[in-house]
Amino acid sequence: MAGLSLLTPHPGGLALRLAVIGALLGLGLAGLAQLPLEPPLSRPSASQPGAPATAPSAAAAPVPAPAPLSTPVSGAPGPLAGEADLLATLDRQEALQDGRQRATVLLRRFVGAEITRFFWGGFSGTLDVLGLEPPEDMAVRLTLPVDLAGAAVQLELTPQQGRERYLARVVAAGSVPHGVACRGGGPVGSFVLQDGQLLCPPGWQELPFQQARR
Repeated sequence: MAGLSLLTPHPGGLALRLAVIGALLGLGLAGLAQLPLEPPLSRPSASQPGAPATAPSAAAAPVPAPAPLSTPVSGAPGPLAGEADLLATLDRQEALQDGRQRATVLLRRFVGAEITRFFWGGFSGTLDVLGLEPPEDMAVRLTLPVDLAGAAVQLELTPQQGRERYLARVVAAGSVPHGVACRGGGPVGSFVLQDGQLLCPPGWQELPFQQARR
């Protein structure tokens, strides 16, 4: 009987063992619930203490754009703008010289033809009769103005561009015709016959073609 009592567990000792095992299981589960788990291949974060710092990748870092060598000043003309202005000025001067030369030739022929027509009976009021063609880029005005010196005829040329105009007049003082050609831009004043020569109005300059004058 004494041997059987040693092998048979005491009811109070069994209850104590179960209580101890339950307490240990409770502590183990509580520890597992508070322990953070990480994947086996996860890389430690830089915010965690002890983790090695990692350099940023080249793809993530933006590459700054190179600074310009010089900053252009707004409104300041560059070399190309200066060259364009120079070329435009040269073109205007060339066009002015070309128009002046063509006007001089036409007015010279006009003065000579009107002087010839005067000796044949009187001045002509049309360019066709004189055999002259008006320039396409100039407005033409042919008139027979009243002149105190005598009968007169006048031709005015106005280019489409520019401010310079061209003017020729032939006046018959008695039986002798006198002609002059002028260039200018202001109002047309009075022509003056002085010492046998017809002079341009004030502010106008005479065009050189002495062979056409009488």
